[in-house]
Amino acid sequence: MIDSTFYEQLIRIDGSLLQSCLVLFMALLISRVAPISRKYHPIVWFHQLAILLSQKVSHPQRDPKQQLTAGLLASILLVVPIWFTTYFILSLAAYPWFFDFVLLYFCISDAGFKPVAKDVVSSLEHGQKELAKSYLSPWLTQQTSSLSEIGICKATIERLLISPSYGTVATILFYGLGGTPLVLLLHLLKQLEHCWPNYVPQYRFFSAPIYFLNRFIYAIPIWLWNFTLVLQGGLKNINILFKQPSHTDGIYGYSSLFIGSKILQVELGGPQKFVINHKEQRVAINKINPSRMPEILDIKNAISLTSWAVTFWISFTIAIPILWTALRWLQAM
Repeated sequence: MIDSTFYEQLIRIDGSLLQSCLVLFMALLISRVAPISRKYHPIVWFHQLAILLSQKVSHPQRDPKQQLTAGLLASILLVVPIWFTTYFILSLAAYPWFFDFVLLYFCISDAGFKPVAKDVVSSLEHGQKELAKSYLSPWLTQQTSSLSEIGICKATIERLLISPSYGTVATILFYGLGGTPLVLLLHLLKQLEHCWPNYVPQYRFFSAPIYFLNRFIYAIPIWLWNFTLVLQGGLKNINILFKQPSHTDGIYGYSSLFIGSKILQVELGGPQKFVINHKEQRVAINKINPSRMPEILDIKNAISLTSWAVTFWISFTIAIPILWTALRWLQAM
């Protein structure tokens, strides 16, 4: 029989590990149970700041090298002060676990979209297309005012398929590798990619440093997320992981969109509209898996597909401390 000394030794030896796992699990859980409203999310203010800065320093008529330099300097100017200030506060905090929890909660920015997707479904089922657009607008860089019902379905499914890779999966992986400071740093870099889409001609060279850096950083989280999607869609789709088009037009999360479109058997992608410097611009984007157009039912299927995949990763975070404690217990017997 194991007496109280086992638990005392467990806390003394592995207390920091168990605490970190608990903080991460609670952040993942509460971000789903009580997600923060998009308009109050700090990342929206970061988006607005990034867009305002790009309007000042992004000049597509200039030489590509000058645009690359401007994009790199703008990225440093936006990310480094925020990250350094936060890191300094964390190093001085009396209860660092609390600030870890808060930052992780904010970095899991994909959690709040699932209820939005359900609201979009409800609006479309009641013929309220304009209401569905208003739900989507805060979450998308593209313009939603001219979206058709098919366009709304595509945009909703695409967001469901992409966001957990850099929200949930990347947070779990990078928190284990470098803690909250690393999660925050890489999350800010990813958000810049959303603010300055590389497939928009205006940002083709300006956002190139961020785009290629994120492709390297997020390669493993995206692959892990894609593998989880494939498992939810059935092992018959395993070959999709290794047979994907190499040309992605600078679209973030293209591989997840491709896999999702194959599993759901719908067409994704297509042209998008943006407002850049107060001018509307239409950007031609290749269609992904041209086939059947998505419908309302396909949004529901995408919600189910991604929900089970996210549940797997949340369960994974709580399974680690349970298995570790069990191994310690067996060792102490």
